[in-house]
Amino acid sequence: MGVRPDISAFWGKPLLYSLIGFSLWALSALILKAGLVPAMVLAVTPLVGYLLIRLLERPILAFFCVITVNYFIMGSIRYIPSLPAGIIMDGLLLLTLIFSLFRSRDRVIDWTGARNLLTLLSGIWLVYCILLVFNPATTLDDWAAGVRGLAVYLFIFPLLTAVLLNRYKYLKIFLLLWSVLTLLAVFKALMQKYIGFDPAEQYWLYVTGGSSTHIIFSGIRYFSFFTDAASFGCGMGMSMVVFSITALYIRSKSLRFYYIAVALLAGYGMMISGTRAAIAVPFVGYAFFILLSKQWKIIIPGIVLVACAFVFFKYTYIGHGNTEIRRMRSAFNVTQDASYQLRKANQAEMRVFMKNQPFGIGIGKAKRAEPGDYMYKLPTDTSLVYVWVETGVVGLALFLLIFLITFVKGLYDVWFQIRNKELRGTLCALLAGLAGMLACAYGNEMLQQFPNGPIVYMCMAFIFIGRKLDKAISDEAIN
Repeated sequence: MGVRPDISAFWGKPLLYSLIGFSLWALSALILKAGLVPAMVLAVTPLVGYLLIRLLERPILAFFCVITVNYFIMGSIRYIPSLPAGIIMDGLLLLTLIFSLFRSRDRVIDWTGARNLLTLLSGIWLVYCILLVFNPATTLDDWAAGVRGLAVYLFIFPLLTAVLLNRYKYLKIFLLLWSVLTLLAVFKALMQKYIGFDPAEQYWLYVTGGSSTHIIFSGIRYFSFFTDAASFGCGMGMSMVVFSITALYIRSKSLRFYYIAVALLAGYGMMISGTRAAIAVPFVGYAFFILLSKQWKIIIPGIVLVACAFVFFKYTYIGHGNTEIRRMRSAFNVTQDASYQLRKANQAEMRVFMKNQPFGIGIGKAKRAEPGDYMYKLPTDTSLVYVWVETGVVGLALFLLIFLITFVKGLYDVWFQIRNKELRGTLCALLAGLAGMLACAYGNEMLQQFPNGPIVYMCMAFIFIGRKLDKAISDEAIN
């Protein structure tokens, strides 16, 4: 049998230096003759080829690139309106999958991690959504546009997480990368607040209509580089919960203080987003963590803190002069809010025609309704209503079942299976953040958006491979 060549031998430093030299030569030569743009394209091409070879060698790096792009892709549309964000993400995911399959020939990639219940459930969900292409109420174009965010990402992100990030060190790298991205998101929001909006953001606000929901009577709602303030606020709420709980269990003191700082800044980002529903993330998340802990030293102080926070927002006017506190406090009297009443009226109207649509009105139709369609001028507003309308009560039940089984699996493993204290605490943090986001999904539509959806789905995957990570830690300790 022949020996396969090691492709890493072909992209060492000599090749890199040669490519850089060629790129600089091509750039200088073409600027003089063809102009800057053609010169840049030719100059960058060899370096892009080099990068692709390296990512082919290590698909894990490709997946981390996907995670990073996931965080910035929607904000980039404000600066490049014609940017095909969905197609770019699909292409990057496809490349990562192809690289993983290619490296599987050398048994570098272990696909056994894909054999878990989440892959099965999300696969069933994907098949169900694929079959909904036959729903006569939708079109092939609408279905193709909607099925990716609704089902494909829920399948592919957990799959790649279980296959590529199947070691505890990768979970720690994921958290570190997520924390850096969170800080960048908060700093961008702080720039919006204290420096002002840049020209692209002003165009989005005042020309395309973003100001109607972001510059309102209660103050400015900051959105960072997310699609909107609601998505930003919910994402920061999840970061706050995950990193504050992780800080309780992480062994490294420097990382502990760092994650506490990330959590505090994320909490501030959540506040200045002006997204009232985001307050559900820390309240539900921390309450769920108290249940997970099974430790009286956490349960008693935790209950007291959550109760005090509830009383502070619900029954006092302390700090009411502060815009952020006042907006968060309004979430505890949401039934008196006009927008809440409008949402309930819209949902009541939806229930009338949804009684005869057990499989939904068709994937893609909720966002592309035309005059005469069921959803014309009826916004879904929340992730769960969106799933219900497009896939029916059958689809909503299946969708929620995936989350329910994730919680049951996570609870059982954290309570009875995971031995490593640091890993157990990290999984508790992910479960708490997931619980908060699911509660928030009842009030806002953000699970089917970048970057929150993929982050949530990856957290679910880590919960399902928790036992495998714990066993690997135990094996390393023995050896």
